[in-house]
Amino acid sequence: MTETAPGAVSDDLLLTLEELTERVGTSVRNIRFYTSRGLVPPPIRRGRSGYYSADHVARLELVRELQGHGFTLSAIEKYVERIPDDATPSDIALHLSLLAPVTGERHVDVAEGLAGLGVPPEAAAAVAEVYAEHGRQVAAELSEIVRTLVWPPFREAGGTAEQLREMVHRLKPLTVAGLVAAYEQAMDASAASYDGKGRR
Repeated sequence: MTETAPGAVSDDLLLTLEELTERVGTSVRNIRFYTSRGLVPPPIRRGRSGYYSADHVARLELVRELQGHGFTLSAIEKYVERIPDDATPSDIALHLSLLAPVTGERHVDVAEGLAGLGVPPEAAAAVAEVYAEHGRQVAAELSEIVRTLVWPPFREAGGTAEQLREMVHRLKPLTVAGLVAAYEQAMDASAASYDGKGRR
């Protein structure tokens, strides 16, 4: 199936509101709320009826994935604002690829794990929030790099969105290793700085 040109929608891709809710697994109320906040475009009018395209599906799936990763509504709005209006469903799917977990362990209870080590609950919760906030920031910034710097030349060289998703998936372990190394270096530098202050 050929990809629809930006701004155009093929009739065989159009869904009713009820079909859209079944496709993405969300309620009519949520879809209308997301539309009112500009997270997804308004329905396509055909006479008195409104229909939804593959673009609507892709953007709704992205919003739901962002929610699943703990993004607040304002963070989701800022994330979506960076996606061009003429982005294709394949372009949007790239963001989903970057947000997918590196392993199957999606829900790691950091606060509970720290509490088990004797860390006070308040401190454990604060640490968990630091991890979550910086994780969201890394995901957003890496997604922007892929969209603006990696995807255009990859597409011009004949690469497909599916091939790019596979490449990004293979790079995830390297991403995690890089984050761990950067964290360890920063912690070592922080400890050295703290020791220096303590000896004064």
